[in-house]
Amino acid sequence: MTFEALGLSPEILKALTDLGHHAPTPIQKQSIPHVLDGRDILGIAQTGTGKTGGFLLPVLHKIAEGKRHGIRIRALVMSPTRELAGQIHQAARDYSKYLHTQSVLLVGGVDFARQERNLRRPWDLIVATPGRLLDHIRRRNLTLSRASLVIIDEADRMLDMGFLPDIQTIVDFLPKGRQSLLFSATCPPRIQELATSFQNDAVIVRVDPEKATADKIQQEWITVAHGSQKLGLLKKVLGTPEEGTGQVIIFTRTKRGAEDLSVALSQAGFPTDALHGDKSQPVRNRVLGRFRRGELKVLVATDVAARGLDIDGITHVINYDLPQTAEDYVHRIGRTGRAGKSGRALSFFHPGDREIVQMIETLTGKTIPHSPLSVPLPEGGVRRSFGGVRRPGGFGGGRSRNGDNRFSSDRGSSKGSWGSFSGHSQNASTRRRTPPGGRSGLPPNDER
Repeated sequence: MTFEALGLSPEILKALTDLGHHAPTPIQKQSIPHVLDGRDILGIAQTGTGKTGGFLLPVLHKIAEGKRHGIRIRALVMSPTRELAGQIHQAARDYSKYLHTQSVLLVGGVDFARQERNLRRPWDLIVATPGRLLDHIRRRNLTLSRASLVIIDEADRMLDMGFLPDIQTIVDFLPKGRQSLLFSATCPPRIQELATSFQNDAVIVRVDPEKATADKIQQEWITVAHGSQKLGLLKKVLGTPEEGTGQVIIFTRTKRGAEDLSVALSQAGFPTDALHGDKSQPVRNRVLGRFRRGELKVLVATDVAARGLDIDGITHVINYDLPQTAEDYVHRIGRTGRAGKSGRALSFFHPGDREIVQMIETLTGKTIPHSPLSVPLPEGGVRRSFGGVRRPGGFGGGRSRNGDNRFSSDRGSSKGSWGSFSGHSQNASTRRRTPPGGRSGLPPNDER
């Protein structure tokens, strides 16, 4: 099937040819006709399968067709992170280069006044993070009463507990007869049920639902007995020619952990920078720009980078700290092995991680093998540590000058530290933790 056979406008087809996109992906083949027919959609497909084109292409077509008939169609796309919103906005500009459509990007961390000025002009498409969108609504910079299309990307995260209050507030500003599209790489049953509450008679579009991760991603565990062993093993992975590392994304749990690990790797001779919410948006854009251009070999990031980023050349994803949920693991490793290419996903863990490891292997439907780099564990091993054994303590590494555990694991510490690299401890009575398998009650401030 071709894009032309899907009924897209000649202007969009010309833009797709310029981009070198000659045939629709499976998710695009299934979703585009339903969107053009005006149906609500819940689209579920693994990362790197073209979900963005699956909703942007038909939405831009409908906007252009409306203009030809004197009808103004307005659309809203909501995304969980600034980086993903920026990527969607750029894709919309690329697809609509031969159309006369006006798009606006609304994310935090950039000039609010400039966004206000952009909203004073007629707009066709808004791409936004929920927090910044609400800021403009409350200041009466825009109204959504005439937005006839709403798209929620990464629906599982956007409609999870952390973002639900903002989403519900925004939905109240939208017209009742809107067309609603929700797309995500994963969508557990409880999230599907929640998502469909925002839709009317939605069509569920699934692509390869049996497999949660791409076949071309080779996954391995690197077991460690102590968190202090991670850094040395990581350097070994990055410095081994046989490993064939091109560009690498390394995920940590905390912002401080990302920054500290970035410094340590840079000092070890690996061109590295960090991406996290404490950096301003212009700095984050510069870091991503350097990584895209290949000036950086390694990007150390928190989950701010886990969703939607599409960068050619990422050969490895390394989980220095495992995520809170199995779904987040799928999104993280989806940064490699995209568009039919192969990739590797290496994840550090020790016996204190046994619960999340079990959930990951259940979701992915496979027993993930151990890397030869794995450190031998005490008798009993990791596999036999499953099944309700209490989490062992005392996996911290060496001590810093002030006595804090440095380079410690984020799990299983006798202090309960959740730091991923620096391991700075906090008083237990004041420390905030996300409930296991869930999220805190509010969206992260750095994504608002």
